[in-house]
Amino acid sequence: MINSVDERLKSYIEKAIYSDTVSQAYIFEGSDKAGQMELAEYLAGALFCTSEDHPRPCGICHACTLLLSGSHPDFIKISHENTKTISVKDIREQLLDDIDIRPFYGGRKIYIIPDAELMTKEGQNALLKTIEEPPSYAIIILLVTNRELLLETIRSRCVTLSFRAEPVFHTDDEEVKELFLRIDSILSGSGRIDTGELMNFAKELSSDHAQVLPDIFCYIERICADALLAKSDIVLTEKTVTGYIEKTASIPYEGLERILKSVKTARHDILLNVASETVVDSLLLSIKQAVTSVS
Repeated sequence: MINSVDERLKSYIEKAIYSDTVSQAYIFEGSDKAGQMELAEYLAGALFCTSEDHPRPCGICHACTLLLSGSHPDFIKISHENTKTISVKDIREQLLDDIDIRPFYGGRKIYIIPDAELMTKEGQNALLKTIEEPPSYAIIILLVTNRELLLETIRSRCVTLSFRAEPVFHTDDEEVKELFLRIDSILSGSGRIDTGELMNFAKELSSDHAQVLPDIFCYIERICADALLAKSDIVLTEKTVTGYIEKTASIPYEGLERILKSVKTARHDILLNVASETVVDSLLLSIKQAVTSVS
């Protein structure tokens, strides 16, 4: 039933089921939508399965057969006609109005909200009370590309499992590769961070490599965002942990938040046609302050 999901996440789910500590609200975060759905189906299968003779999910009992065929009545995927938003009406009609109906089989009902970041603010607020006080049998799983697109009140009440992998920008240009190595060096705080050198680097990036700036912004953001999740004791994939945390081990929680805010500002300023050298200079100085603020 599950074959491509990171084994660490699968193991986490198995331990939660074995110890009876399955959360009633999850956020599955990352770009691997197929992997997110596979893990959700694995969790559902393990909870729905009625086999006494095989490891759960067995894939052959009546409950597993229903789930595999997409017809299990207690596994509900929220759909939406509007491709750009999930409305409060969608949430009410498919989840809130249904959740008080007890499960048809066994003791669980599992609700999946794909592309949950498309929920309107009204939809998220309508969902919030149910996430705060769900029926004992209900589990709600939000599938998102980036948890930061959800309301903080939603995020704080869910367990997040991250499917993010370390961003790798494939290029045969040795000069561009060197740019990312220099970004790594700045983020890791290795060596002395000289303000004058940062300003020269900002000038080089903006004048000679402006086409790479979007990738650099994304690279910095992904490194710091996942490091922030890890520092918040949110489960990350093994690849993410070994990649990001080594680069950002010296940056405190507040520093990572400052860098993420600076990246957002940098993107905004570029769109407003602020001089790219000024934008990059400000971003690199913000990183310097975050790294050197460690006592």
